[in-house]
Amino acid sequence: MIPEQFGRVAFLLMFSLAFPALPLAASYLFYKLKLRPEHPNPVKEATYECGVESEGSSWGQFHARYYLFALGFVIFDVEVIFLYPWAVNHAAMGVEVLFKAAIFIGILAFGLAYAWRKRALEWR
Repeated sequence: MIPEQFGRVAFLLMFSLAFPALPLAASYLFYKLKLRPEHPNPVKEATYECGVESEGSSWGQFHARYYLFALGFVIFDVEVIFLYPWAVNHAAMGVEVLFKAAIFIGILAFGLAYAWRKRALEWR
């Protein structure tokens, strides 16, 4: 039984390594056999911005606060979305499930209070 499980894991590991490696190897082979077109020009190498010419360098720095704000939104939004199907699935379970839901919401509220206290939700 155990070798069968390791065989499945080995198969998935080989597939996960071969899936990206095969197209890269095929591209390299086509390059060496001169089957892949290679005619670089300024239009091909330009950064596409909805048809508008690029201004300045494509290297731009963004403040990390934008990413933290978006990550906080995703975390709280996804966790709250999971509450509805969970509640529908456990509707007939009683008070024990209600207590577990209260603990879950309490953890979310604690995380929100922590983020609020650290002023992670303010645009400065």
